[in-house]
Amino acid sequence: MTTSSSHDVCKLKHFLYGLKQASHTWFEKFHNTLLNFSFEQSQYYALLFFHKAGKGIVLLLDYMVDIIMTGTDIPLITKLQKILHESFHKKDISHLTYILSLEVHSLSNGVFLDQHKYVQDLITLASLAETSSVDTPLEMNVMHRKAKGDLPSNPTLYQKLVKSLINLG
Repeated sequence: MTTSSSHDVCKLKHFLYGLKQASHTWFEKFHNTLLNFSFEQSQYYALLFFHKAGKGIVLLLDYMVDIIMTGTDIPLITKLQKILHESFHKKDISHLTYILSLEVHSLSNGVFLDQHKYVQDLITLASLAETSSVDTPLEMNVMHRKAKGDLPSNPTLYQKLVKSLINLG
C-alpha cells in the first residue's frame, strides 16, 4: 500500500496460519510428553489424560491455557510438575478454586464441588438479590401460552437467564 487510511485493513494469511498451527504443535509436544510418562489419553475426552499405577492415580486436564492436575500419586505429580515446568515453562500457581461455574473446595477428607457463586451471580444478573425466596414461585398447573401475557422486556437477558438455569441442571 502506498497510502494509508484509518479504514485500510491488511490480511496476513501466513502469520495467522502460523498462529493456528502453534496450538496444534504445542498440544502434540504436550501429548507426547505425557505418553512418555505412561499416561493414557481418555477415549471420551481428548484433553483428559490419566495414569494408574498400583493404588495411585493421576488425572491431568488441558483446559484452555491451564493444566489441571490431581491425584493420589504425589511423587508422580511432583515429578510431572517439574517436567512440565522445564518443557513448557508452566508453573504451579495455585490450588484450583473455580472452573466451569464450579467452585472447588479441597479438604482433608476429599474434594467438593458446588455452584454457590454461579447461583449468586445468576441472582444478581436477574436483579433478584433483594427479594425473598418462596418454595413455589409460580401457581401450580397453570398453562402458559405464547399469545397470553406480556413478552419479556429484555429478551436477551431472558435468554441468558434460561441458558444459565439449564447449565445449573
